[in-house]
Amino acid sequence: MRTLPLTIGCYTEDPNGSQGVYQTQLDLETGKLNPPQLIAKCINPSFVVSTKLGIYTASEIDQQSQPQLFHVSETDSNVPSNSGCILGDHPCHISIDPNHKFAITSQYSSGTFDIFSLGINGNIDKRIETLKMSGSGPNQDRQTGPHAHQSLFLTHSPQFVTVDLGADHINFYCFDEEQEEFLEEPVQSIQVPAGNGPRHMVFNKAEDKAYVICELSETILMLEKAVGRWHIVEEMDALPNTEKGEAAAAIKLSPDEQHLYVSCRYQSRISHFKLDPVNQKPVFVDSYRTEGSFPRDFHITDDGEWLIAANQHSNNLTSFKRNKLDGSLTYSGHSLEVGSPVCVTQQIS
Repeated sequence: MRTLPLTIGCYTEDPNGSQGVYQTQLDLETGKLNPPQLIAKCINPSFVVSTKLGIYTASEIDQQSQPQLFHVSETDSNVPSNSGCILGDHPCHISIDPNHKFAITSQYSSGTFDIFSLGINGNIDKRIETLKMSGSGPNQDRQTGPHAHQSLFLTHSPQFVTVDLGADHINFYCFDEEQEEFLEEPVQSIQVPAGNGPRHMVFNKAEDKAYVICELSETILMLEKAVGRWHIVEEMDALPNTEKGEAAAAIKLSPDEQHLYVSCRYQSRISHFKLDPVNQKPVFVDSYRTEGSFPRDFHITDDGEWLIAANQHSNNLTSFKRNKLDGSLTYSGHSLEVGSPVCVTQQIS
């Protein structure tokens, strides 16, 4: 039986029994998910990154409760290898640079991004910079201040990007890897349509196209790079002709970059787009029930064969067989019970 290890981050403060980060095994023939095993005990590990040097997660808690960035080098110990103190409230995302020298955490409630240096063994060295966002948006319930939701390192240039849901901004920054210097002012700042609330973005491998899911407007923005500058060139509904609920969540490209998927929490569906072969603009194809409630995150396996959805409110993971030719999804019939799963990713060994 061929299996693939998956890592799951869960909220622990709900009365669901979760204690932190779990691992399950995905049966690559049937889509069955084996019972979860606890690999790191911590509070509210709402985002998990897997690398060859271990797993990184952070506790989504306020500053008074002392949030930490954790490194887990051995998944059978249940104890993080080391940690670094985060400045800010409710870290909800982690990014590791391609050369594994830096990590950036995104603090939602305080609108801050913490930059950490990493040791050669993957351990967290020190916090070297904190970027503080500013501004607000027109949504009086959700945009009274900046809300840092994601950062990403680029692979073809010494840059990283930040996504601010509260102020409707996407900022590009430069950094010097050797000197460990990060510019505090962006080299480009993109103002997205007011009230959209950008949440997550994904780049194509060439890094001349990017796709942004906006949580509040439940729309997808397409960005293109021309003469060194990024521009918004398209906007479309993440789930056309459907009632909205200000809750779009994750966005992923298929490994062959021919299909785009979005998790829609309010509707409990995964939305599927095919990318136009000429201009790479997304064209809506279909949507699929996640066989659960409130899918915050999902993962497409590296071989493109499976999609795994993390359904937060129904406390389950579900697996879908993916047709690599047309991108369609078929529910495998397998569901795994786990308390408040909010992140799922493929474990790298």
